[in-house]
Amino acid sequence: MKKTVFTLLLSLCAVHVFGGTNLQLYYDFGSLKTACANERSNRVTTTLELFYPDKWGTTFAFIDIDYAIHPNDPHNTPFMAYGEIARCLNFWQQSKAKDLSVQIEYNGGLGLWKDQTNDIHGYGINHAALVGLNYCLHAKDYKNIFNLEILYKYILSNGNGIHNQAPVQFTFVWGCDDFCTAPGLRFSGFLDVWGEKIGGKQSVVILSEPQLWYNVGRWFKCPNLNIGTEIELSYNFTGSGFMVNPCIGIKWTFD
Repeated sequence: MKKTVFTLLLSLCAVHVFGGTNLQLYYDFGSLKTACANERSNRVTTTLELFYPDKWGTTFAFIDIDYAIHPNDPHNTPFMAYGEIARCLNFWQQSKAKDLSVQIEYNGGLGLWKDQTNDIHGYGINHAALVGLNYCLHAKDYKNIFNLEILYKYILSNGNGIHNQAPVQFTFVWGCDDFCTAPGLRFSGFLDVWGEKIGGKQSVVILSEPQLWYNVGRWFKCPNLNIGTEIELSYNFTGSGFMVNPCIGIKWTFD
């Protein structure tokens, strides 16, 4: 999705000192019948993620691609792509307000599915523009980071009655190396909370994806290799109600 955008970002980020790019591969165990119209099982997800700071602020972006691997799955392979790109602007990094930035962001994606006659159909994953404030505390090398965002969120209606009702999103992002004093263990993730009018009813949407990674490659001189888990927690995100999707994965860092 938007391959040219990410190619350009990777080229621009090559001159930065800190930050990096990583590729994650997950197996999703699924969470059948825990949310309306959600029948996730036998799915694989790849995530390409990057984060780079510079003298004007920071750039963060990722793209998820979901693949169906079960022969009876009605979706195509791959069947969904979703991406986000956020830019924080901070021209006052030497001042007392150095931890506060202005953030602009775009979210959006698309999906495909087949009906019983094998005709292919598509659907959009709400495209949204966001702008607001970002307060970030971090170590000099960004290995430990705690980030709070308050953003105005404008969701483009997809024709299904889903659009902004309470146009504010609160986001908390964290990352901690050597978690619980365990060398090579990293705890990271995010929590998003926002409001949407879904099916004519005002709803609160919650999405969180805590991750726990262990740098297994440190034992055989391959520090780029990590193994770990991600737990996808959501409320009113892919359907009505609460959903839990446990995943296991591997991650390769390129920095």
